[in-house]
Amino acid sequence: MKYKLLPVTLLFLSVFFAQKKDQTKINLEKQKTLYLTSNKNSSEQALVQFAKLYDLNDNYSFEQLYSNEDRIGQIHRKYGQFYKGIKVEFGTVITHSKEGKIRMINGELYNANELSLVPQLSANVCLQLAIQKINATTYLWQNEMQAKLMDYKKPKGELVIFPDSNTETIHLAYKYDIYATNPISRQEIYVDANNGQILFSNQIIKHATSLVTNKEIKERKKLLEEKIIFSSGTADTRYSGTKNIETTFNADNSNYTLRDQTRGSGIFTFNCQNSNTFQNVDFTDDDNNWSSIEFDNVAKDNGALDAHWGAETTYDFWSTIFGRNSFDDNGGAIRSYVHYGMDYNNASWNGFAMSYGDGDSFDILTSIDVCGHEIGHAVCTYTANLVYQNESGAMNEGFSDIWGACIEHYGRTGGLLNPIPSSVWLIGEDIASSALRSMEDPNSRNDPDTYLGTNWYSDTGDSGGVHTNSGVLNHWFYILTIGKSGTNNAPIPDTYSVTGIGMQKASEIAYLAERDYLTPNSTYADARNATITVANDLYCANSPEAIAVTNAWFAVNIGDEYVAAADDVALQAIDNSETISCTASSITTNALLKNQGLNLITSISISYTVDGNNPVNTTWTGNLAPCSEAIYPITVNGLTRGTHNLSVTTTIVNDGRPENNTKEIILLINDQGSVGVINEFTSTSDELISYNDGEIGSLWTRGIHTDSPTNDMDSNGNTVYTTNTSGNYPDNTKAYLISQCYNLSTISNPEISFSMKYDLENNWDIVYVEYSTDFGANWAVLGYNDISNWTNWYNSDRTEQTSGNDCFNCPGAQWTGTNTTLTTYTYPLQTLSTQSSVIFRIVFHSDQAVHELGVNIDDFVINGTLSSTSFNQDVIAVYPNPSNGIYTISLGNVQPISIKVYDISGKTILFKKDILVSENRTSVNLTAVSKGIYFIVINSEKGIISKRIVKE
Repeated sequence: MKYKLLPVTLLFLSVFFAQKKDQTKINLEKQKTLYLTSNKNSSEQALVQFAKLYDLNDNYSFEQLYSNEDRIGQIHRKYGQFYKGIKVEFGTVITHSKEGKIRMINGELYNANELSLVPQLSANVCLQLAIQKINATTYLWQNEMQAKLMDYKKPKGELVIFPDSNTETIHLAYKYDIYATNPISRQEIYVDANNGQILFSNQIIKHATSLVTNKEIKERKKLLEEKIIFSSGTADTRYSGTKNIETTFNADNSNYTLRDQTRGSGIFTFNCQNSNTFQNVDFTDDDNNWSSIEFDNVAKDNGALDAHWGAETTYDFWSTIFGRNSFDDNGGAIRSYVHYGMDYNNASWNGFAMSYGDGDSFDILTSIDVCGHEIGHAVCTYTANLVYQNESGAMNEGFSDIWGACIEHYGRTGGLLNPIPSSVWLIGEDIASSALRSMEDPNSRNDPDTYLGTNWYSDTGDSGGVHTNSGVLNHWFYILTIGKSGTNNAPIPDTYSVTGIGMQKASEIAYLAERDYLTPNSTYADARNATITVANDLYCANSPEAIAVTNAWFAVNIGDEYVAAADDVALQAIDNSETISCTASSITTNALLKNQGLNLITSISISYTVDGNNPVNTTWTGNLAPCSEAIYPITVNGLTRGTHNLSVTTTIVNDGRPENNTKEIILLINDQGSVGVINEFTSTSDELISYNDGEIGSLWTRGIHTDSPTNDMDSNGNTVYTTNTSGNYPDNTKAYLISQCYNLSTISNPEISFSMKYDLENNWDIVYVEYSTDFGANWAVLGYNDISNWTNWYNSDRTEQTSGNDCFNCPGAQWTGTNTTLTTYTYPLQTLSTQSSVIFRIVFHSDQAVHELGVNIDDFVINGTLSSTSFNQDVIAVYPNPSNGIYTISLGNVQPISIKVYDISGKTILFKKDILVSENRTSVNLTAVSKGIYFIVINSEKGIISKRIVKE
């Protein structure tokens, strides 16, 4: 994707957001959400539409970070935001699609339109300012061996655009990953690139103290040289009883070590021996029975068994329950360092490893929920990446507590089903006489159980109360899982009643919200929206799960109580394949209806219009239970060749949510073209299919290209297909002009020909030709990699890979630049000479900025010489059509060689040879296939013919 620097006339050191934050408001959303009604939205088009919500111009672009698929087949793609090629920190947008159709997009973006991208200070100067702020004695980059081990280098400073959520300002800043070793800390520091102000410190190590020693390098090298055997052992853990663990047998030393190399990249547990440095000293056992007699000692060595089993259990939980491959979903190794420090009262994840102290006021901090909690921070980093401050930081901590509780229940019971021991809802109850936190009753540990309620923290300490205000998310999850009735302690108390849905469902909803919907600065209000969306998708909008999720948030004073619609029908989708019929004047599509109310639906009124004409009214009848779906076929007749807009509305008596009743799609109707007949586009009968990628509507227009004053693209009164009848074409548009269908199997020396003049931004904006032999299910670029013909066809064979810094949209066989002399272009089609239904399309594609005069197309024709075996295709008829599955084929005097039947995706569903013909007729039986549109292709010695059929 292209980035262009536009002239900047005013210098701003910081630019205020359009709206100042009102500190008196509650439940504010950081994200925006856009629901898309068109079934043809591409990712690119959806991103453009979403960017408009933030008034972003053509200088913004998006880079895909990752994608996930949930269990109902939805694809969630997450993108990072860039402005003129510079990363916008926290700028994140997520598209949500199913069956290739984007239905929703959400995220948080930032507007830097007036921000100067010229720093006034150097990266080195700002690094020194960051170092002064941290004020440590030593830094990791000063120890070359340790830095290499950690894959860490002294930060040079990444120039980014930093939005400050506290002040609602946006800055040009340098970002540094600074790892201090004495005292230990690792944090991302943002320094204003214009005035040197320290803007923000994002803690990577949430709890902290030391690093690795030079000895570890030698230990790792030695490990690679050892002869190892993987083994299964038993361990008498300190907190969870006797458990099975995976270990490694060292043949050289004849002992077993806490090194599990069967999960991901490994689970490794080492002994720091109460030092303040990490060291790869193994815990060992001679018989792989790690008994309490040996390890329940003064040194608390059995706590290492908890750490090892806990890490294995955490890995298994993510793998078994959610199919996640370790914390990073890429098999990341989990390293645990036990006996860290002298009486160290903490456990932490530092981005590389776990460290566990023996405790002073606590027992050794290796309990299963603590382990699950800390590694939960790593999961957050690789999913929502919640910023460690204010509400996003509180949710970062809250999600870790949720995973700690779930992993404890999973580890001790083997699953997430009820009954759930009450101790699961206590965090750290094994390591102290009084638990650190309570998810069931956060107030009992001086944490809030209600948003803005008792114990809510609203100051700046603890990064805005991240460890305190996490109690709200904790209590929401407890209520969602177990259920609860009562009155909260909100400023205006609410009385609530929630029926729990169990931990298995609750944890899936929480995880998918964290993974697929939340963005770095998400608030509690955003989390509410995300979890409700997940529940609606996995179950339905009126399901017990969706009701429980909504009311659990209401119980903690976030959002309103669920209001049920007794009667509600939703038009979920209109099925519309992008395949193109070649013989149709009618088409059948399916409307997906869903009961999102509480009552049974027995009748649904359906009204549809085509191209805004008089509505057609019909009725679905049956029994549609709550949360159930039904498919209703809609057949539209009398359609002419071209693009038609179909708008469908459904309703029932007393419909509680009319806003979900209407959708639109486009219908692509085509017919057979005649070889040798030039389409001059002079009348309405010459109109072709044309539409834009991702939109209802078309850029290609049949008309006369005129401008005032006159320019080189004027058509001089001639009717053409043009991208714009006057002025310049729009940016960021992909538009298709579709030819008729052509049978090339009955002609020799076929070729395509048309006249064109064009004025395009060189390399960035292009036009090219594609073809399809399977009714538009798949397309290929015409002329690609054809060295012998390309100079007489297109004028550029550049691609993004070959160009280096332009032509990002180029497929490798395109026209670009300027040729305002009307020129005829021809291309031989010998490689398609056996195809009976070939469709061509002319593709116009403009990028995000700079537009020119456009493209004119005229005199489109497929030429060739009729072969001696040509025949009148009208002698073959298929009837009845539509049919319930039995079709009769009247052949005239044609003897078929084979008969194939394709579905609309081009897949062969029937193939017959040795055709039995009686009285010039044969038959095809499709009773076993689903309702829909199909194509019969008859191959004979006189040629090939295809017919469109409908199965009712």
